Amino acid sequence: MQFLTTENISELISGIIHEDTQLHTDHIDLTVAEIHRITGAGSLDFGGSEFKPATTEKMEPKQRKPEDDYGWWKLGRGPYKIIFNETLELDENAKAIISPHAHAREAGLVTNTNVISSGANEEELAINVTVSEAGCNIKENARVAAMYILSF
Repeated sequence: MQFLTTENISELISGIIHEDTQLHTDHIDLTVAEIHRITGAGSLDFGGSEFKPATTEKMEPKQRKPEDDYGWWKLGRGPYKIIFNETLELDENAKAIISPHAHAREAGLVTNTNVISSGANEEELAINVTVSEAGCNIKENARVAAMYILSF
């Protein structure tokens, strides 16, 4: 098993904002397309027949100045879902690992790590985050996660 290199990674991913900044030797940085506040409880059961995803409400970024090209999400304390710009098409001999970007951890986001298998049919790449009482500001297209792809 080994991590794919930059050339191989870029062949599996679309929606990259800026290759020179996002692509690294053994991973790619993922960027924020949308942020949704988690507003309602989901449901889990053993068999899955009563599964219900949590409800969310899409948040709109706001520009700090009228001349700004990109807006910011001002996140208060609580749970959120971050959806990435990038999409992934894995082959059958690979798995992807999405983990928080070092800057996201340093900015105070608490987040999960996702493992994606081929055939998982992920409609979107996303992670859940929890924001502390202090809050966190995130700019559109910010790099908040890293994705490593393992081939075996």
